[in-house]
Amino acid sequence: MLDAALEYLKNKFDNFKPDTAIILGSGLGGLISAIKNPLIIPYSEVPGFPTPTVAGHEGRFYAGKIGNHNVLCLQGRFHFYEGIDPMIVDAVIQMLKNLGIEQMIITNAAGSLRTSLPTGSLLLINDHINLSGINPLIGQHEAPYFPDMSNAYDYDMRQKFLKIAAQENITVPEGVYMMVLGPNYETKSEVRLFQSFGADAVGMSTVSEVISAVHKGMKVLGVSVISNLCTGLTDKEQNHDDVLQQVQKSSVKLGILIQKFLEKD
Repeated sequence: MLDAALEYLKNKFDNFKPDTAIILGSGLGGLISAIKNPLIIPYSEVPGFPTPTVAGHEGRFYAGKIGNHNVLCLQGRFHFYEGIDPMIVDAVIQMLKNLGIEQMIITNAAGSLRTSLPTGSLLLINDHINLSGINPLIGQHEAPYFPDMSNAYDYDMRQKFLKIAAQENITVPEGVYMMVLGPNYETKSEVRLFQSFGADAVGMSTVSEVISAVHKGMKVLGVSVISNLCTGLTDKEQNHDDVLQQVQKSSVKLGILIQKFLEKD
């Protein structure tokens, strides 16, 4: 589906072959500072490649090195609430696989469902709940037709990340991320329902990319930046501008951890 985009990027990269992809959530563009002298390619220049429409998702590829890894960073992702076909999300992940990507670090901004997980926290995702009603593998797709999700968020990658966080004196609890379709913020009743399901944070992305990546044999690390307390846990009205401001403040420590993670083999 994205054959022209794949060939365009291969030609742009020349001899550069990325092994790690980083997908950035809302407001997390500051993480690209860890990539030294990156090659920058706007999505709009890539034939047939979609462009994001949401504030905080600039729509650029950044290619370069962090540690011993060749990294391809995607500043801007695609959400189903933008009207994106689920097959497009799967095609993007397949394109990354075809470029040589073996592992993915997927980040997002998420709302906390627990008062014990305050705004500004990081949450290492160890499992997810897909409440979006959409799956990127719907329709004909390659084997495995029913991919196993028991280690969707790779255990070894999580243990390595937690060890680095402890060394940096940064507290990172593990928990469950729930994906909803959006684009509205949740009601009080919905928040109570999500809590009863055992979710710790909620957002409108990530799960679809993870499903597709696991299907294609990639290892995945997922991290949420807690941008707000959900409705009913605070009297404050939900606002996307506030989310972006909070994430920009909190992304510094996430950037440190991701950089250390990739520098430590």
